[in-house]
Amino acid sequence: MARAVFSAAKELKKLKLIAEALPEDKQKVTEGLIADAAFMAEQLEKLRLHITEHGWSEEYQNGANQFGKKSSVEADAYVKVQKSYASVIKQLTDLLPEQSETTAGAEIMTFLNKND
Repeated sequence: MARAVFSAAKELKKLKLIAEALPEDKQKVTEGLIADAAFMAEQLEKLRLHITEHGWSEEYQNGANQFGKKSSVEADAYVKVQKSYASVIKQLTDLLPEQSETTAGAEIMTFLNKND
């Protein structure tokens, strides 16, 4: 299944739309978080493509008789970046004005599921 080319600029634009729902005093504070989230989303897509092509594990050999399989560097990086990305998205979400959890959750899921 072919994926569309990921654009950090599009991701940044989507995240800025969410920030517009914030009070003005909080919008400035979120600029760094938004930039970080867009960067991490781009890196996650690159890592995802690599993992899809090469798999989650890789073979290694240390010396003549020590070899096996281990988690790939890209897989480890993906897990770490995904955790950081989730944390940043949660921080941004926590700054949004109060609303019912169902509505907030639905809006986040809609945002995260957009492919454009």
